[in-house]
Amino acid sequence: MTTHQSMPYHTHNEMLIEYLEEALSRNNDPFVRKKLKRCLDKVAGLEYYLENVSPPETELQKKLYADTLTEPWEEHGHNGTCMFTYCWEMLSTRHSTQFLKSITEIGKIERVLEIGMFTGYSAAIFCDSKFVKEVVTLEIDPFLCNFVKTRFDGTTEGKKLRIIEGPALESLPKLKENGETFDLVFIDADKINYMNYYNYIMDNNLIGPNGLIILDNTLWKGELFPEPESDRGKLFREINEYIRNDERVIQVILQIGDGISVVRKK
Repeated sequence: MTTHQSMPYHTHNEMLIEYLEEALSRNNDPFVRKKLKRCLDKVAGLEYYLENVSPPETELQKKLYADTLTEPWEEHGHNGTCMFTYCWEMLSTRHSTQFLKSITEIGKIERVLEIGMFTGYSAAIFCDSKFVKEVVTLEIDPFLCNFVKTRFDGTTEGKKLRIIEGPALESLPKLKENGETFDLVFIDADKINYMNYYNYIMDNNLIGPNGLIILDNTLWKGELFPEPESDRGKLFREINEYIRNDERVIQVILQIGDGISVVRKK
């Protein structure tokens, strides 16, 4: 039997689970309860199923996942060890990272720029791709930079990874000055600056011909449709509309995790 644990939701599906659980708890009609339970099992079971039919984690991903789960993030946030208060739920899913790896191998991507690293789970899968030669990741928090460095050091993936510490909007001009370009840019950092990152990359040709920009969390818990339900929902509604109307690119949004936008330069 499927069991469901109530918790603050992080994705559209988790929101549906919360609503269905509440509806089930308040309804005594046997027919309606049976239908609600069936819907709940389907929605909750989908994420579990997708994870389990995806390829397994790499050994480095297993290490990063385990260490992220046991790190006292709330304590670090309170005592100033980290710049912000994080939580393990900020990790990408195995399913979504395998999608990222598939994209790099289908497109024979060689150079990846990642904006926002957290504990390196996505960076690890990029580095594991057989075509990728270098992953440059921009991360503002010194604690996270050290967390990732100590775990990538001595690994095959670590030979491909270059971490640039500091605010991404300060690091991007330096990449431009050095004449660096990328085949794929993955944006998963502070949401308020998504548009700034996107525009800088596009306006300064940091991606090459037919390059890809992938943005994470672009369905934001389902809070942007049918009408925005929060400031963050409104923000992502505006971002998605802006990119849709950008004649330089073609955008497709996929319901993977909390929403992934694949933006292809024309």
